[in-house]
Amino acid sequence: MSQAAGYKTDILLQAGTNELEIITFFLQWHDQTNDSVSRTAYGINAAKVRELVAMPENLTEIPDSVAAMKGVFLLRDRTIPLVDLCEWFDYVPDLSPEAKAKWVVIVTEINGKFFGFVAHGVDKVYRVSWTKIMPPPPIISHYSSLTGVCLVDGNIIQMVDFESIIASIDPSMVIDSDAHSISERPEADQLNKAVIIADDSRVIQDQIRKTLERAGYRVVAHSDGQDAWEYLEKLRINGTLHDEVLAVVSDIEMPRMDGHNLCKRIKENTGYEGIPVMLFSSLVNDLALHKGHAVGADDQISKPELGQLVIRLQDCLRRFAA
Repeated sequence: MSQAAGYKTDILLQAGTNELEIITFFLQWHDQTNDSVSRTAYGINAAKVRELVAMPENLTEIPDSVAAMKGVFLLRDRTIPLVDLCEWFDYVPDLSPEAKAKWVVIVTEINGKFFGFVAHGVDKVYRVSWTKIMPPPPIISHYSSLTGVCLVDGNIIQMVDFESIIASIDPSMVIDSDAHSISERPEADQLNKAVIIADDSRVIQDQIRKTLERAGYRVVAHSDGQDAWEYLEKLRINGTLHDEVLAVVSDIEMPRMDGHNLCKRIKENTGYEGIPVMLFSSLVNDLALHKGHAVGADDQISKPELGQLVIRLQDCLRRFAA
């Protein structure tokens, strides 16, 4: 079984709609409190999914890896690490033959790397607005691998934070803002202006802030595109936008308003001329680059390229000043 690119429908080519397609899947596990079998529904942005494949027959184990890392397998001459989501979430899986017959591997591409995740079945593909995806409650977000929750067809779908799972397993995916030297500083007329950050991950937000502040920039951070847009609009209405804002650096995937929609609004509304927008995400692949260009993004970089953020920001600012 292999379903490649089957989820690359029209919406994935559309830019700035503030919508996404969610592939829903489930984990089936033993609830030991009442000796029953339960199912939990999860979702993944279809833009991250390369294909669905059958469980591999041959796995090569990785010494000293975390328990959820089951090994690596070959897929068309590419080595794919395989992560057991059920084990990651500390569930006891239903190992009945009927249940295991439905198991599938979701092959993802995140930050330019391929990973496979074991799911116990795939349900449907839903087209939803980012406004329908809410951040998880703080008590959950601090202790779980979730980025949001949404209600679809009466069912609660939990959006998995695949980036954090991968970063926990693969040290090369962790952003190290201290590993890069800062060769240039802001110009004198830039010191009183702020770089506006929009990112729903507090960890990534803090890393971007730390990188920019080490380079001498002032930073104002927001937890999603909607918060950032409301802040920018308030400054525009008050006539202080260009006195306060130097540039915008936005994640793509965020609850309520995504980075593409935020960028599109900035580029299409009068009053925002001269403010560069950079998209900064795990989704900077060919498809995401196409969408970013369509909404007028001035630059697009992946999260592992944080070390280039300051240099690329300075390049953008120089182009706008020319």
